[in-house]
Amino acid sequence: MSRVRRLLRAVLRWVLIPILLLAILLAGFRVFFPEAAKAAAGYCATQLLIRGLALRAGTGWAGEGLRVQTGEMVAMRDGVRLATDLYHPSTAGPHPAIIVRTPYNKDEGKLIGEFFARYGYVVAVQDTRGRHKSEGDFYPFRHEAQDGVDFTAWVRRQPWSNGKIGAFGVSYLGFTQWAMAAGNPHLASIAPTFITGDLYEGMYKGGAFAQLTFLEWSLNSYGRYGDWNGAKNIKRGFGHLPLIDSDNAALRDIDFYNDWISHPQPDDYWDPMSPGRRVEQINIPAFLTAGWYDFLLDGQMRDFERIRAHAPAGVRAASKILIGPWSHSFFNNNLKNYGIEQRAMEAIPFEFVKASKDWLDYTLKGQSNGWDRRPAVRAYVLGANTWRDEDQWPPRDAIDRSFYLHSGGNARTLHGDGQLTEGAASATEPGDTFVFDPSNPVPTKGGGHGNAWTAGPVDQRDVEGRQDVLVYTSDAMNEPLLVMGQVRARIFASSTARDTDFTAKLVDVFPDGRALIVCEGILRARYRNGVDKPALLEPGQVYPFNIELGPTAVSFQPGHRIRLEISSSNSPRYDVNPNTGGEIATETARIAATQRVLHNPDEPSALILPVVHRNSGGAK
Repeated sequence: MSRVRRLLRAVLRWVLIPILLLAILLAGFRVFFPEAAKAAAGYCATQLLIRGLALRAGTGWAGEGLRVQTGEMVAMRDGVRLATDLYHPSTAGPHPAIIVRTPYNKDEGKLIGEFFARYGYVVAVQDTRGRHKSEGDFYPFRHEAQDGVDFTAWVRRQPWSNGKIGAFGVSYLGFTQWAMAAGNPHLASIAPTFITGDLYEGMYKGGAFAQLTFLEWSLNSYGRYGDWNGAKNIKRGFGHLPLIDSDNAALRDIDFYNDWISHPQPDDYWDPMSPGRRVEQINIPAFLTAGWYDFLLDGQMRDFERIRAHAPAGVRAASKILIGPWSHSFFNNNLKNYGIEQRAMEAIPFEFVKASKDWLDYTLKGQSNGWDRRPAVRAYVLGANTWRDEDQWPPRDAIDRSFYLHSGGNARTLHGDGQLTEGAASATEPGDTFVFDPSNPVPTKGGGHGNAWTAGPVDQRDVEGRQDVLVYTSDAMNEPLLVMGQVRARIFASSTARDTDFTAKLVDVFPDGRALIVCEGILRARYRNGVDKPALLEPGQVYPFNIELGPTAVSFQPGHRIRLEISSSNSPRYDVNPNTGGEIATETARIAATQRVLHNPDEPSALILPVVHRNSGGAK
């Protein structure tokens, strides 16, 4: 017993008391020197994150020391000066450089700057025009091409630059890369993440405006500093008519938001801000990172396909894409519904960190790290929860298979009689009808939109309980069904309205009944022949509607069922069609419409899935 008491006294004297004294000293330091304590805590947190990411991602030990130069004002061709911070390695230069251009405050580039500077790069982080400490006026996306080219030219002239310059960043920071890439002789590579080079394709789908995402972004990001409380009353804007005043209803009038609403077709307004349309002018390779639940996925996958089809041969060969299960913020809690969990210290996905560093090392340092042998596509397969490598997108052995809609005329709700089978109707079946009331739209539940907390694979059963949602479900799978590529629905339907919307949603139904959204799409009826060929409906006439649900990679596991939902709204993910046939931006009236979906030998409505029959040879 005396030995135990001596041991306890020793622990108290040499462990607990010193810890207590240290805690008291730290608390006192925080009280009397709050700014210094905050800076020290931030430094420790940053170093822990950098070291942890480097260790877990396998990027090698980050070097020691760096030098930070803040407040550099770089002049553009028109004399406007843009505020820039520089992160220099501690080793002697010159060095390759990484450009990061952001509207969200260059101070937030600290983690990127410190991470890559420790690996021998100078990182130049700049506030974009009209934002934070940069001069000029802010209009999103408009000045990024000119300013990006000027900035890369400035970087190249600096004595610390060896002439090899790459660009890096997520979301808007990715768009600045697309914008500066075309015809820029000073840039060696870009790595745009969660962004498309075609803004129209990012903001509109099937002619419908992505209201949730871009109203929220506008309310948060207008002006020099933005307002992170600007979207607190955003629900006032959802469903408000006229649509062009939805920003006023939520907060205030925002000029660029009005412009986006006023241009629902890919006209000359969008062209200068859509460099991805001109990939043949981009002479540098790109490493794209996308997420299956990111709202910019559709446009980004088309960017990649355009690169592989139309870019110069060297650019095609070197460009790659990484597609994870992520939403716009990488991880959120809803991914757990698919059994996808963050690993220890994984604030940023390790696959992304490692691939990004390998890309920059390969294109800017010329390292032989195997990047040239990396397959063109690395995609995460939902359901199987594995990575899979392919040499092209969509996979060359993905074959479209049609799953036809059937019912006895009562496919409304998940309790109806809607079915999906691979056999088309051999005899006339009654169609399914529902009433779409734009004053009571189907609510958005998860999926690929811009709200970081609510996007992702969310259970759809509440939505499927509504009388204005048609539900068609297959039998349970006996073996895995691997779907990789563009999912489509070809629906034969009529409406009592002159214009309306039709929505389609692919759902993975688990054995326990959970119904997780995989991907979804919408088509504004007036654009059924193409967004450049608007034509109103003749009420009651049947038309084919080809709805793009978007790209995905999902394995429907044994015991799971495939489900297709058909409706006419998904709000606030998309703006709600008022059904009048008037101008969407300025319409102030709403009318209800009766919709009819047909499935018979002459009008075989179907879900079309790109099914990969090969189960080996690509999985990682």
